[in-house]
Amino acid sequence: MGNDKYNPNRGKNPYRVNREPEREPTPAKFATSLVDFDTQRICVSCGKIIKISHNFCKFCGVDLSSIQPLGYSDRTLKELANTALTDPNPGVRKDAVDTLGDLGESEVLGVFSYILLNDSDEMVRKEAADELGDFHHPYSLDVLAKALKDLSPIVRKEAIEGLKKIKKKNKPEKIEKEAVEEDEETSEPDEIEPETIEFSESEIEEEKGEQQEEPLEKVEQDDEDQ
Repeated sequence: MGNDKYNPNRGKNPYRVNREPEREPTPAKFATSLVDFDTQRICVSCGKIIKISHNFCKFCGVDLSSIQPLGYSDRTLKELANTALTDPNPGVRKDAVDTLGDLGESEVLGVFSYILLNDSDEMVRKEAADELGDFHHPYSLDVLAKALKDLSPIVRKEAIEGLKKIKKKNKPEKIEKEAVEEDEETSEPDEIEPETIEFSESEIEEEKGEQQEEPLEKVEQDDEDQ
């Protein structure tokens, strides 16, 4: 027999069959969201996380006072945003982004900006770029411009489409034209029927004639008295 002095498993039967059942691998846990929407918000323009109380982004200087933080919205939108940011399945994240676009307003734009710059899946990033373009908000121009350097061509293409949508919607001449049309509609006088105008003019002529005839009659009466 060999010397078992150096055998580390001296007390273990090498011929015993291991009949312990194999355990199923535990599913991947949800990643913890980097954004606490109760205390933080995401800048629409640069996609950076700032305090919810800040009306100006400390990274890019954009005024966010006109955009309500997502933390002040209903719970459904916040849950959808967390799913879009943290779900391990790219398809689920993509659907969450699409649903946020259908249900939310400007408060969800920051989530799209963050996803566009940070999500690992190109289809999710593409969906975020598409939603930013559909909202037509001028603050999204900067983050879409950053996405033009994305490694994925489909994301770059969608970013170009988003830029075109926003630029087309926010052209100064188009906005000015719409404002002029609204002013013309509100200031346009009510039309007067031609018959009413003719009648009014005839009345004026009759009144003038009567005023001219009165002095002649008075002169004739004075001559008779003399």
